[in-house]
Amino acid sequence: MTTPREAPPAPVQRSFVLWIAAVVVGLVGSVIGLVTAPPIPDLPGATAGAVTGLGVGVVFLVLFVIGAVKMRQGRHWARLTLAIVGGISVVFTVLGLLLSAGIGVRAPLVPTIANLVQAALIVAAIILSYQAAANPYFRTRA
Repeated sequence: MTTPREAPPAPVQRSFVLWIAAVVVGLVGSVIGLVTAPPIPDLPGATAGAVTGLGVGVVFLVLFVIGAVKMRQGRHWARLTLAIVGGISVVFTVLGLLLSAGIGVRAPLVPTIANLVQAALIVAAIILSYQAAANPYFRTRA
């Protein structure tokens, strides 16, 4: 006979929703960025580089979804991995935008806003997953 699973506490459920929202915002921002981007210059490897960058981005978004699902199931390793990878993602997003602005590169408005919203969602998701009410849920599930 199987026992019913314990429902995740509210902060964990909210964190999960924010992780999924961050993925959706990332996908929408990427699509808008692709559609509105200027044509890729006719340089060797430019198209391959753009496609590779998009592929890597999609892989990370899929991994965020898998991690969020595992975190919602109470897996501590998933919460920790999301915090580390998500934190690195936020740092690189903010630094990239600041450096681009510092050297005078004008980034398209909508993808820039999407990147900032995604970073804010990730920060909020990480904070929620580490609230005191969430900690016992992860201790019982390793």
